[in-house]
Amino acid sequence: MAPAQQGPWLVLLDRLAVHLEAHKSDTSGGEDRKARNKKLVRILEDVCTVVRDAERKVAPEFAEVVENAHGMLNDALRYAYSQDGGFSTTISFAHSEDEPLVEDALEHAGSDILDAFFKVYTSLLKPGAPTPKLPAFVRIRPWTKSPRPHPLSTRLSRFRGGFAPSATPNTPLAHSIYQARAQLTVDSTIPSVPFDMSLSSDGNILATSSGSGWKAREPALHYYLLGHQSSDFLEGVTMDPGLSDVANYIATDESRKLVFLADDHRVKSFSFAPAASGKVPKRLPNVHTMNSQCDCDGPLALLPNGRLARAGRGKVAIWTLDALETHQDSPGKLIGEGTLSLDGSSRGDTSEIERSTGSPPSSIVSLASDPAYFPAVWHLHEPSGHLLCGEHAEESGGYACMSVDLEHGGKRVARYLGHGGEVERFATSKGDPNVFLTAGSDGYARLFDVRRPLPVLTFNTGLQREACNDVVLVHPDGIPTLFTAGDITQQVKTWDIRAEECVYELSTGNNAVAGLAWDDTRSSLYVATECRYVNRMGFRTGYRRARIPRWATWAAVEKEYKAHKEAARNGVVQEEYGGNDYPDVYDAYSYLDEDGDGTDEESDDEADEDDVDEAYSADMRWPTKCFHKESFFGYAYDAGEHTLLRWHFKDTPDITQLPASTSAD
Repeated sequence: MAPAQQGPWLVLLDRLAVHLEAHKSDTSGGEDRKARNKKLVRILEDVCTVVRDAERKVAPEFAEVVENAHGMLNDALRYAYSQDGGFSTTISFAHSEDEPLVEDALEHAGSDILDAFFKVYTSLLKPGAPTPKLPAFVRIRPWTKSPRPHPLSTRLSRFRGGFAPSATPNTPLAHSIYQARAQLTVDSTIPSVPFDMSLSSDGNILATSSGSGWKAREPALHYYLLGHQSSDFLEGVTMDPGLSDVANYIATDESRKLVFLADDHRVKSFSFAPAASGKVPKRLPNVHTMNSQCDCDGPLALLPNGRLARAGRGKVAIWTLDALETHQDSPGKLIGEGTLSLDGSSRGDTSEIERSTGSPPSSIVSLASDPAYFPAVWHLHEPSGHLLCGEHAEESGGYACMSVDLEHGGKRVARYLGHGGEVERFATSKGDPNVFLTAGSDGYARLFDVRRPLPVLTFNTGLQREACNDVVLVHPDGIPTLFTAGDITQQVKTWDIRAEECVYELSTGNNAVAGLAWDDTRSSLYVATECRYVNRMGFRTGYRRARIPRWATWAAVEKEYKAHKEAARNGVVQEEYGGNDYPDVYDAYSYLDEDGDGTDEESDDEADEDDVDEAYSADMRWPTKCFHKESFFGYAYDAGEHTLLRWHFKDTPDITQLPASTSAD
């Protein structure tokens, strides 16, 4: 058989490389920045087009095409984010007509942010003049004018509409999720914003790593035994893990009932197995201490056959857990050789530091294909046993995303292209072993097929210059569903992957989202949030007097809920709710009346917004520079502190179970 003829793809990439170098070396200043940026993005798009064409035509040199394309994209992004490039972020460049970019139908800039801009702008141009109202085309209608598919849809949701969702009454759990029938529980006792969060595979424990104490300089392990939580209260436990610094990484092992916590030098494990009394002790006992001072200070991963891995630059340290010495073997005896150095410890009081140096790694695997690669974030793809890895430019100077096989010498298995920044998180689901999701610092979530180098779907999750901090992929009743974490936009969005639409967003109480976790056992979404209006000393700043509409108070929610329960008892169906029929998004948000000037709609909206409950609002406070106004959701909620939220999706939630909003100190 004659060998397959080589195609033009490598030649095309070479030509694009010449264009890229010419673009980088052009310092004439003849073009404005916007035009130059468009040219660079076009080069990125063309590189991805070449890869996609080579894949479609089964190019014999496809692996070389992907490798060359990766080098070009990496080089272009390094330039883009340099001082000469001038980019703060990039727009999506790896989507196509067949692998589309999914946008949110309700894209907006944030009413409070625009209000603040108008105030500053007016004060500069016309000092003392009243601030003009926002023009109609940038205003967002109040929650009362938005779609709501069910009377038990939480008032802390904002629906989009305009499409037929994939969930129906024949898929009851998915139907509850897609209608935001969820009961909210909030824990405000978390010690600080979590650096990392892990939920065990069977949903027995949710654990976070964070700082505590003065300026959050002391390490803290904060955990929840999920099987022991009530429907209306979250009870977490905070303990000092005995590390010398705040831990950046955490992992859980359901089979061995262990939580692993890691600072820059050591890894400690703690057991959440029941004691002889049948209860889990509040202070989880320390089982292992592992020494990772072999330049392996990256994230943790549980591997098959009872092994723990920790990433380093060009290598991975691996411990075989059953072969390690434990603190229970010889109580009081330190584990490891030598003396633990406390130099550089962030702790104010070192007396709580456990002094074991720790067990050395059982083995170290070199990343043979990429000796300089540092996986800043990774995730085990269980069906293949490969580790999905993403690097950060700060650690290793690049933006590569790949899968690695540690069982065969740490070789690279595949590259995944198309990220315009760093990968922040990975997500997989047992519902589909062939796909995974990435959360990107460029504000996009990307759905990949493990067998293909470019994303099959790209989701624009927020605003440009906003990171997508985390993603969760779930398959309730077999329906692929995506949750994304908003940073500047202070929300969690729910996406219908099949329909390629955003279904709704959930409020986070004006907090940025630090992490997400899905408890499949209890159909619950956990959301770790950061309040950026609280400083490290715990004091709130940047608040104004709230203006809360009467319909957005807790009393209004309770009144509606009682009316719904009374109607249900009497067998009355409230006709304004359309089950799985979502109102058309353009009708729902349009400002134009029949005459085309929008005056009637705008007047109605202003009436709803201006119907402020003055007595209720007098003692309430609202951030001056948050993303949402008090009228955006059906209940005006500001957290005012770091929180962990639990959204429990079910058929008949108690929608009056809502947290108190921030009041005057």
